[in-house]
Amino acid sequence: MKIRDVMVHDVIAIEPSASLAEAAQLMRQANVGILPVVEDGQVCGVITDRDLVVRAIAVGADLTSTPVGECATGDPVVAHPDWNLDQAMETMARAQIGRLPVIDDDNVLAGIVTLGSLALRSRKDKETLAAAKEVSRRSVKGGASASASSGEPQRAAGRARKRAS
Repeated sequence: MKIRDVMVHDVIAIEPSASLAEAAQLMRQANVGILPVVEDGQVCGVITDRDLVVRAIAVGADLTSTPVGECATGDPVVAHPDWNLDQAMETMARAQIGRLPVIDDDNVLAGIVTLGSLALRSRKDKETLAAAKEVSRRSVKGGASASASSGEPQRAAGRARKRAS
């Protein structure tokens, strides 16, 4: 099975000159967390829901006047339609990302593939789980700050108090 068989073909993209507010609205309307950034027909980056939060909202950026290009990830990690599923899973695991734009040989957007779509269609449960674990490692890399923001220390402390009583 190839990436072309599992990718989403109907992908909404955005231009780097569009505002972050436009990107957020497109994501909401399409119920997606990533938009490929396309300029002159070429994929030049991606903007994710996380990019909006971390690179814009958290630093007080004006979402209506800040262009997507200022917060997007340039030179994105991509997949190709003729790749097999293992190649995409390995790429996701190595880069610790769960979504890849799919581009053709001319760098034109052909679709998008997600870890979820691979997991649903792959017959290799162990490899899919390993890829998911690698992608998930990013969220624990932040150590104490990542745990603190998720509330985990408070929950752990609460469990410890309950056990002690």
